[in-house]
Amino acid sequence: NSRFGPSLPGQPPLCRTGSRSSASPTPRLMARRCGALVALAAAGPLLVDAQPQGQAQKLAPPKWLDDEGKDLFMDLEGDDNIFGDNACEVREKLLKKMAGKGEKDAADHRARVLLGLGLCEFKKGDYGISKRRLDSCVSEMNVPSDDYMLQNQQIAHIGLIKQAAGLMAKQDITQATTALRRCREILDRNLKKIIKIVHKQIPAGQAPPLDILLEEVAANGKSGQFLPMLLPQVPVLKQDLAFAEVVDSSLDALDRRIAGVEPSLKDKRLRLESKGKAGSLLYVRALPMEATVPAGQSAVAKELEASGAIKAFVEEAAAMEKGASLIKRTKPGSGCKEDKGTPKTCKALQSIGDISSNGFGETRIAVVKAGKKLQLDSCTTNANIGILVAAKDGATVKVAGADSPIELPAGEPVVVDFCREAALEAAATTPVLFAQAWHPEYAAVERTTEIRARAKSFGLSEDEVKAAVKVVNDNAKKSWEKTAKLWREDSGVHIAITKAFQQEIEDKKRKEEEAAEARRREEEAGDEERQKALDALEKKREAKRKAAQEAEEKRKRRQKQLEEERAQRDPWLNLPEVVGAEKKVEELKEARRDANAKLEFDLSTQLTKDIAAAERAYKKAVKTSRKAWKKHGGPPPASSGGDGESAGVSEAAAKGGDELKSLKAQLSDIKAKKAEAAKEENFEQAKALKKEQQAVEAKIKKLEL
Repeated sequence: NSRFGPSLPGQPPLCRTGSRSSASPTPRLMARRCGALVALAAAGPLLVDAQPQGQAQKLAPPKWLDDEGKDLFMDLEGDDNIFGDNACEVREKLLKKMAGKGEKDAADHRARVLLGLGLCEFKKGDYGISKRRLDSCVSEMNVPSDDYMLQNQQIAHIGLIKQAAGLMAKQDITQATTALRRCREILDRNLKKIIKIVHKQIPAGQAPPLDILLEEVAANGKSGQFLPMLLPQVPVLKQDLAFAEVVDSSLDALDRRIAGVEPSLKDKRLRLESKGKAGSLLYVRALPMEATVPAGQSAVAKELEASGAIKAFVEEAAAMEKGASLIKRTKPGSGCKEDKGTPKTCKALQSIGDISSNGFGETRIAVVKAGKKLQLDSCTTNANIGILVAAKDGATVKVAGADSPIELPAGEPVVVDFCREAALEAAATTPVLFAQAWHPEYAAVERTTEIRARAKSFGLSEDEVKAAVKVVNDNAKKSWEKTAKLWREDSGVHIAITKAFQQEIEDKKRKEEEAAEARRREEEAGDEERQKALDALEKKREAKRKAAQEAEEKRKRRQKQLEEERAQRDPWLNLPEVVGAEKKVEELKEARRDANAKLEFDLSTQLTKDIAAAERAYKKAVKTSRKAWKKHGGPPPASSGGDGESAGVSEAAAKGGDELKSLKAQLSDIKAKKAEAAKEENFEQAKALKKEQQAVEAKIKKLEL
């Protein structure tokens, strides 16, 4: 076998061949490593040569596995859904078969399986378990430190996905999404490097266009003209494109969830998202920003003050009446020419890396006229932030999403999201510095990728691209992590996102607990313990029923007491006429409640009218009885020889009562006949009976009045 050559002095090998001191692993062993992607690509020719051309190439199972382990290994290699449920289950079984093996390549195989398991758990959202699996993977790789991994492009993506899993487990969402985007960029670079190596090995005249192959990487091998056909021949591409797909799907899901907290992301995505990387628009997933940010959270805003840029601007631009471009797409603008009067400002701005290397931005001076609104240019990417500095007092900026206009005190920076609609106003003509800088959570690897990919769109030469990339990398090494950390401190949007994600976890946990409780109850259905619990519950219910019964008896006693008190206070209310009228009202109300419950609205309407009539009759009976009682000093005599008025009322009531009972009986008979006629479809008879019913109801109503 050919070998890769020795490691650098003082550094351990990336992949072992058996002992920890081995310095030159073979290409085939490198192909089993979970991290060294470029080395895997270099091993490609060996893999292809080992099997007939045109057939799908697969790694052979290690000889030290037993037959069941070899079958699991081949099942995993042959599964097209690399991180599907079945493949993840196979990895669990395969890892047990590999455990404790001390052969020279055993650690390499275990690392590869552990990486797959870590990605399986990450895909499911079990970030704590994913972090532990990835820690085990890194341990098997025997790298000296996490920093070493991040500095080595071949394995940096493993360190970054591990970092993202740990951050997601701690609910540090935006830092985790930054790690995921960095991981995706590293994967993209490694995949393209592999494809270039493989492309050189394809015979002349048979190779597809390289630029098309590279473009198809964005679809993770799921679509395209050539890449899906190439995957069976290069197993490492299949593995790592699936890795990239897990990262992409996670970023898309997080972007949607964050947009639920920070709604402006939806509008940004609709306006900025672009299929290709050659244009001037860019949407960065899961990169939120508030409408305005305190200047103390922005390292660029602080640097504007520390570098003297603000002081120079206030001095040089105080009398300006026309706007000027100072830095446009990393190059000096027309406003930085010698005769424009802003040399100190331009020099200071050029020294600020996040501004001078911003390929998407244009830092310029805007002159706001008195009483006129000046609309700020909308961003071309959400990976930029805006910093406004007014040369005079009296200017304000209104940003969509902010509660009110924000004042721009002279010489003090204000950070805004100019991807939202933003406008400047001033009481007098005021020059305003509008600096556009990289978003603090947009990583250096992302910035340099976009500068290189969009160099033609930005109008940058090769030397200008190299210069901008150097500024980005130098600035990142010096202060990027501190800048991003400062940006996140006390950030309202970061706090809101964290709370929203924590609430989702709590809701999920609660639902799982409820589901577990439901399952537990089902399992206890026929057990003796279940019966005991039911007996205890029945005792509680019996005690509850007894308590309710006692409460009802107490209520009745109290009701009787109240009635007796009423009888003593208003004795005429106990006269038969009053009691009967009151009972009639209660019966009608109960009938109306039943009608409402059965949705019989016509009957309910009629009963409402009947209740009104009965209440009037009740009031009349009360009035008459009270008058008679007071006149006689007690119950009125029943005979006509006593109170004529009272006797008349009693006789009329008796007569009316008999007639009312007769009419009600007649009404019930008519209704029954009408229902029978309708059932037999004798509609003429039903119509005639309806008229009789209405006549009888009118008589009943008259008597009840």
